[in-house]
Amino acid sequence: MKNFILKKYTTLKYLLATLLLCFFLLVFRIKTTHDYFGLFLVWNLFLAFIPLGIAWYAEAQERLEKQKLQLFTALAVWLLFLPNAPYVITDLIHLSYSPEDWLWYDLVTISVFALLSLYFGFESIRVWRKLLATQIAAKWVNLATVAVLILCGFGIYLGRFIRFNSWDVVTNPLELLYTIAQYLINPIQNHRVWIFTLSFGLLLNAGYFSFQFWLTKKQNHDSTC
Repeated sequence: MKNFILKKYTTLKYLLATLLLCFFLLVFRIKTTHDYFGLFLVWNLFLAFIPLGIAWYAEAQERLEKQKLQLFTALAVWLLFLPNAPYVITDLIHLSYSPEDWLWYDLVTISVFALLSLYFGFESIRVWRKLLATQIAAKWVNLATVAVLILCGFGIYLGRFIRFNSWDVVTNPLELLYTIAQYLINPIQNHRVWIFTLSFGLLLNAGYFSFQFWLTKKQNHDSTC
């Protein structure tokens, strides 16, 4: 664990600074207005971190790649919680409840939380791609990434508009499966679901592969310096 923390020191340092910025923005808003608007962001940020926490756990386990059952269990739990990371983007909908005098401030606050949450999700995908690269061909890893991000779009729809949570897979599986089945059986009648899913999924794909390209370019630049 000590070696893992040292390896992630730079990343953790910047994450801590961003977390402090998030909480400063939120606390300042609460102290100034005596309005607890925005507290939901703390819980959503915690949920957004879970996929990265799982990915880091898998990365830290040196022999996990040889333990197929544990590897795929961790992968399944990660996939279940992954939509929570980009979900925070949709919290911008709460700006409709923001007072006019604080609209721009709330926009900045939610955006900072959303970007940090999105980073959690993208970084967790990058870690899993790295872990699976030794076992799966690169083209299949890329295809799986595209599919996973489109699934995230579907998960976000279920969470934002139908109000399902990740743990409903365990606590309310029948209703969840019934709802999903209805969307699959009647795709035309539920066309808005699939338009949202594909639109958000494509947006996430564009964001992730831009993030991956930038990170690769930065690493290549650092290695040549």
